[in-house]
Amino acid sequence: MVTRIIVILLAFIAAIYRASQGALIEAAGLAALGGGLLLLRAARQRTSFRNAAVACFLVTAGSIIVVIIRDYL
Repeated sequence: MVTRIIVILLAFIAAIYRASQGALIEAAGLAALGGGLLLLRAARQRTSFRNAAVACFLVTAGSIIVVIIRDYL
């Protein structure tokens, strides 16, 4: 339980750090990851948050794909 909170905090801290370096795509992916984890935590009480969490994880996956394509081209 505590480790999930640490991972959420680290995702947001890393997002802030990457944004300060100008890496906005990476920052958006990390912020979406943290937001998705928060929404999954809230989905225990309201299941409607689960769809929003999936959307956040899709943003994270999209940012990963964009960064991989950008780095290999």
